[in-house]
Amino acid sequence: MSDNSYFRIRLSQVPAELEDIITTYCFDSGASGVSEALVFTQPDLTYDPTVVNVRNHEMDVFFAETPNKDFFEGLHEYNTQIKWNIFEEENKDWLAEWKKGFKPFKLVGDFWVIPSWLQPPEECKHAIYIDPGMAFGTGTHATTQMMAFFIHKLAEKYKANLADWAMLDVGTGTAILAMLAQMSGMGLTVGIEIDPEARRVARENVKLNKLDEISIPETQLEDIRDQYDVVVANIIDGVLINLKKDLMRVLKPGGHMLLTGILEERDNHFFEKFLEGSGLNVIRRLEKDEWVGYWVQSPAEKA
Repeated sequence: MSDNSYFRIRLSQVPAELEDIITTYCFDSGASGVSEALVFTQPDLTYDPTVVNVRNHEMDVFFAETPNKDFFEGLHEYNTQIKWNIFEEENKDWLAEWKKGFKPFKLVGDFWVIPSWLQPPEECKHAIYIDPGMAFGTGTHATTQMMAFFIHKLAEKYKANLADWAMLDVGTGTAILAMLAQMSGMGLTVGIEIDPEARRVARENVKLNKLDEISIPETQLEDIRDQYDVVVANIIDGVLINLKKDLMRVLKPGGHMLLTGILEERDNHFFEKFLEGSGLNVIRRLEKDEWVGYWVQSPAEKA
């Protein structure tokens, strides 16, 4: 075996009741890692998958060297039905591999997304430096690009008002959209995020771009009591529907809400559950790849 490879043993037909015992046995035999191939269903796309209980499991066991025959004989001592396949796989620095493919690109208007380890190209007028870490949102996804378009158009249309406005970015991820809004002239920008690691990454990116006026608090949506002129949410449609009450609550009368993350095949369902009867006025609807986005506005308060 070369130093650049490792061995993955795919175990199949492992009885559910032996899973913990087999895992312990693998580690005692020198395995560097064990993972189970779970079977799950996710019918409503709200990021709440349901694990399906199955009698026999599949497991991947990782070794630096090929285990000897005693390891396999030991498996059969636990259960003769257990089967296996051996794969030699190449070691890779996955972060380095990913970085190779992440190049500077034009996000919207004169704004470019620049990986933090690279220099911007000459034609870049406004650089948004990104180090994604483990957070979602490099700017390449269709939903992020639709949201960037909405923010850019909103900033153009309301240029005279923007400095007096406040924006809430729900599920800020890397804070790419919060930074775009702030650099476009937004007065106050707050990014909230349920994932602690994403909050850390967002704060690092805000610091990297010297946009210290952007706030990334620990606060979650249900705890926010302020109202905002603009509310941005680039989240999968099932979650948007679940958050509707809170999203509506934090939007000022006459305020703008930008919603992306709606799968095209679920657009009718989303429209019915979120927009229909909400009083929100659709300003613009976008489609990109398999995704849909909405720019909507709440009615102004009556005099």
